[in-house]
Order: sequence, then C-alpha cells, then structure tokens
Amino acid sequence: MITFQDYEKAENRTKWVQDAIISYRNGADYKKAVEEAEYMAGRNVTIMNVMRVIYNMAGLPETDFTKNNAKIRNRLIHRLVKQRCSYSLGNGLSFNDKIKTVKDGKTVSIDRIKEELGGKFDRKIYKAAYWALSNGTSFLYVHKGHKKPDWQYDLFKKTDFLPLYDEKTGDLRGGIRFWSLDWGKRPIMATLYLEEGYYEYETPENKKGVRSLEQVGDLHKYIEIVGESEAYGEEVIGTEEVSRLPIFPLNSGENKDSALDNMKPKIDEYDMIFSGFANDLHDIPQIYWLISGGGGMNEGDKRQLLDRLILQHMAVVDGENTKIQGFTQEVPYEARERCLKQLKNQIYEDWGGFDVHTVEAGATNDHIDAGYQPMDEEADDFEYEIIDLVQAILEFVGEVKDGKVDTPTFKRNKVSNQNEQTQMVMLAAQYLDDRTILEKMPWISVDEVDDILARRDVETMGRFENQEDEEEDEEEEELEGGEG
Repeated sequence: MITFQDYEKAENRTKWVQDAIISYRNGADYKKAVEEAEYMAGRNVTIMNVMRVIYNMAGLPETDFTKNNAKIRNRLIHRLVKQRCSYSLGNGLSFNDKIKTVKDGKTVSIDRIKEELGGKFDRKIYKAAYWALSNGTSFLYVHKGHKKPDWQYDLFKKTDFLPLYDEKTGDLRGGIRFWSLDWGKRPIMATLYLEEGYYEYETPENKKGVRSLEQVGDLHKYIEIVGESEAYGEEVIGTEEVSRLPIFPLNSGENKDSALDNMKPKIDEYDMIFSGFANDLHDIPQIYWLISGGGGMNEGDKRQLLDRLILQHMAVVDGENTKIQGFTQEVPYEARERCLKQLKNQIYEDWGGFDVHTVEAGATNDHIDAGYQPMDEEADDFEYEIIDLVQAILEFVGEVKDGKVDTPTFKRNKVSNQNEQTQMVMLAAQYLDDRTILEKMPWISVDEVDDILARRDVETMGRFENQEDEEEDEEEEELEGGEG
C-alpha cells in the first residue's frame, strides 16, 4: 500500500512518483483491477488460459492438440452491473430546488442545481457508478476547464489511478493518474494531484519507460482565471483556491467489494460447462461403425468401406463372419442444462439482480415488485453511496443553502404493468397535484414532466383567453340588443 504519508516523506518528488507508479502496477490491487476490466469486457481470463491436456506414458500432462478447445465467454457480469446502474441512474438524478424561467417564450420549471452542474453530470455519475461496482471504487475529478466556464468531470479508474489515502483519517489526500496509448512503447503521462494543486509529468520523445518521467512546469492550480488580450492572447491572470482535493471516491458499498469478488467462481464454472458442452459436440462422432471379423482388411480396404458407408449409406464385405454394426452417440444434455440454469439463478440471487425471463406475460405489479425486492435492497445501499458522492460535490461547487446541501432523488427504471400502475395513479389523482401525477406515471420520464406542465399552462391560458373573448362578445351582443 502507498499512502499520502509516503509522499510527505519523499525527498525527491519526481523519483517518488516514478517508484510509486511502478510499485502500484506490480501490486495486487492493480492486477485485480485489470482482471476485473477484462471480465467486464466479456473476456474471461480464467477460461482463456485453459488448455486441454492428455497424459503420456510417463504420467506427465501434455497439450492435446487433437481435441477441440472452444472458449465461450459470457457477459453476464457486465449485464448485472449495467442493470443495477440503469435501475438507479437510468432516468438521471433530480433535485428539489426548482425555479421558474422563460424558455423559448414559455415559462418552464427547471432543475436549478442540474443546470449549475452541467449537462454531462448525469452521464459521468452513471459511468462512475459502473466502475465503482466493477472495481469496488471509482474516482470522479471535478474541475473547471480553462476555456469552458461549466464544471467538467473526469472519471479515474483503478487501472489508471493510484489513490493516496491518509493513514490516520482514511481520507483521500491525493493521487497519481498515469496513462499511455501503448505502455512501454509510447509516451507516458502522469499527474500528481494534491490538495494545493497538481504537478504534470511526461516522458521526453527520445526516452521510454516510467523511469524517464520528467516534471513539466511548476504547481498548477485547479481553478485558473484566463484573460484574453490582443497583445498577448490568452493567458492565466489569476487563480482561485479550492476547499479540498477535487477528486471524489465512489464506493460500491461499505466493504468496497467488486462484482467479481463474489461472482468469479460461478462465472468461471458457467463458462467452463458451456465450453465443455461445445467441445463434446465437436469431439464426439455422431455415428461410428464396429466391424467384426475384418481382421484381414488392410488400411485401403477400411478406407474404401468407410467411404461407401458415408456416401452410399451401404456397403458389402467379404467373409461369412464379417459384420458391420453402426452406433450413434449423444452428448449428455439435461444435466448440463440444469446445472447452467441453476448457476445463472444463483448468480442473479447472490447479486440481487432481476431476471426478466422470470416475468410471465400479464403478471401483476405485486408479482413484479416481489421479484424486484432483492434488487431494491441492494439499490438502497448503493444509492446511499451515490448520495454521499453527490452531496460532497455540491458542497465543493458551492451549492450550499442555509448550511445544507440538497439530496438527489432517484426514479428507478423498472419493468412494470403500466396499465395497472396508471389506473392506480388516476384513482388517487384527486388527492395529488399535477406534477406528482406525472412523476408517478411509469411511461413518462422525469425530463418530460416540466415540458408537459409548461405546455399545459400555455393551453390553459389560451382557453382562458378564448373564454374571456366569448364572454365579451356576448356582453356586446346583449348591449346592442338592449339599445335596439
């Protein structure tokens, strides 16, 4: 483990950064993160290294090149992680701080905090959640670009970021991000992030390897004020201090377990059984013949006999005691199919996932909700981690009101009997306001609610104006009739 205190003890910062990157890339955490990334991409590392062997006369294993060696890999673990992310974040986050504004000549209600955080906020939170579940922890770097006034978000994964935790408090005090298009052959870049700013490093064009990293420039501040003039063009004219390290960790849960920690044995076994079934289909002959009393046949006679059996489906042999008997083979199927199904069910159950194939047509919402119960319990825990992350970001960007920060709300993305749910909402409509009714509708997304309410206000106002015009016309007709 490399900590923030290790950095404080370093005498040569550049050399320490080089040593830290090398040590981290050779460590168990990095190698585990690389393996997890392979599994998430559908590349099962275990089955890719499986070789079919045969034992020789001395009892030693040798690679059996005569056997089929299919390596079928599934992406079930990616599917489950994606499902949990989409369940909580598929509809984006929303906040309670709504304001009225004029947009395209219409008065609409907008989410003020979402507008402040920028249009990429939901997308980056989703990606951070995906890799938090995949690796146990992911990191979100929040900053403002030199030219863009909006908040920007960069995702750091365990495969390219070394976190520096405080040994006493456990807080994240810094970190090193490193990357290269082709490690060892292309230039390597690295950035050391500290609370007071960051240092940049890169390898010169004529050198390669981490040991060649050199510092580029001095300490950079996280927020720089850029000015522009005709004489000098764009230049940094000032900086702003930040309240903390602008890198925010997102954990998968209290134990920081990755999806692979609990499911790897089952995923490996599933792929092994599936691949073994495919190998047996290839290796076992569908039909073979046993010839009795054909000891006097040479290899040419046997080859000719086999060709006639395959092409003409019949053959004649010499000799009174010579017989041909055909046999067929079937690959054991039912036991493997039952095992694969049980493994898949166990994976979904352990993860708390929802298998849509278990939902029968016409199922009521009570049955569907019962199927979602394990997923709801797991989502509750993970959403608390997301809330802590978002509130820390809100505090960092200054979205504090009366000493408090807003709590994001989730609209879970789930399968439902929409007709039944719509009927339930309409039965309670007399007790609900228009916004709540629309938000509870399963077929209306959160982003559509404000536009629908705005258009409805315009239509209501139009009907009201038409009604006033009709009443004025009626009054004028009555007056004209009275005068007549």
